[in-house]
Amino acid sequence: MDPSLKNGDALRTRIDKLTQALVQRFEEIVALGAVEKTDLTSSAHNALQMEVETAGLVRVAEDILALTRQMQELWLFGQLNTLGKSATEEKTAEDVRAVARLVEGLVGELGKRG
Repeated sequence: MDPSLKNGDALRTRIDKLTQALVQRFEEIVALGAVEKTDLTSSAHNALQMEVETAGLVRVAEDILALTRQMQELWLFGQLNTLGKSATEEKTAEDVRAVARLVEGLVGELGKRG
């Protein structure tokens, strides 16, 4: 697996793309189910198109299963970097420290008055 795909953002992006492809294939199959013409040629065309879309749906499902397997392997062998500190986590920790200092200051002032 490409090392750039081992972080959480890349995996979420890949999951989103596969999910969208799965939904799109399913929508195409459902749309083909609405029969407009009943002649032999149209029926044969719809049947062929449904086979193509079904094959695409199966392929996307296989890709999702392959991704699941890769994620399991990465997780088991410790190569999945989803627990790294993000900028949001660092900002939150910084804000928590600032609030803690303010609370300590207020407690100190109240202790002097009491």
